[in-house]
Amino acid sequence: MTAGTELRVDLHLHTTASDGVLTPAALIAAVADGGVGLCAVTDHDTIEGLPEAGAAADALGVRLVAGVELSTLWSGRTLHVLGLGIDPGSPDLSTLLALLGEARHARARAIAARLDRAGAPGGAILEHLRDLRIVTRTHFARELVARGHARDAGAAFSRWLARGQPGYAAAGWPELAPTIDAIRAAGGVAVLAHPLRYKLSAGQRRTLVKEFARLGGTGMEVVTGGQSPTQTETAVGLCLRAGLEGSQGSDCHDPSLPWQRPGRLAKLAPAIVPVWHRWQADLVAAPASTA
Repeated sequence: MTAGTELRVDLHLHTTASDGVLTPAALIAAVADGGVGLCAVTDHDTIEGLPEAGAAADALGVRLVAGVELSTLWSGRTLHVLGLGIDPGSPDLSTLLALLGEARHARARAIAARLDRAGAPGGAILEHLRDLRIVTRTHFARELVARGHARDAGAAFSRWLARGQPGYAAAGWPELAPTIDAIRAAGGVAVLAHPLRYKLSAGQRRTLVKEFARLGGTGMEVVTGGQSPTQTETAVGLCLRAGLEGSQGSDCHDPSLPWQRPGRLAKLAPAIVPVWHRWQADLVAAPASTA
């Protein structure tokens, strides 16, 4: 980086390869327009968008970190772990992604069947989504809205798809330890995504972060899109107590939403070692957005 400039970083972004609304190339264009100089595409349980994103990043002068957001289980709860700086050709990662793909297809079929039984068009939705490599609950939510069964995606989750609702189906995700192991075997670092979004008590959250570090996790997301200052302070404390590095990411699925715009994030606390220190050497910061 040049003197007097600040690198804008966003290490949590989604494309149409999973449940984002922009293609990989369009997302990287939005990232560049937002003044982001270092980013990671982290689609859910797939790396299919990385080649297109990489070509766009090269063309626009953005440094792209190869990433993925992996679904996993800890104490029976679904968590998301970012694998950053991964080798997409890793056999260990490929094996894990194949298992996750099977789990997602099985869950999608179960969701469709349960929605049908509850009076919503689950089977028709699944047929509409049949060409997607990765089917998420967000895809179902959008279709429920489009078909008049919910006013928006949030309502679709509350009425149909959240735990305890008619269309909810658990997934057979891999456990946390082998998930972290696969990321490390792929040459990447494991980062716990948005730890304050999980429905955990304060004690459970501290236990999770401590165990994540013990199992070989490198960092946790301290700053994420839509997070309040109070939540950020809590995340800073968790990160420091566990001795983890800190990450930041918008978790952008749709950049038209103000809280998901790439790079529009609070600064990481100075006391925390940024997880991106290993990728920022010799980078020149992108110019700040004037938007």
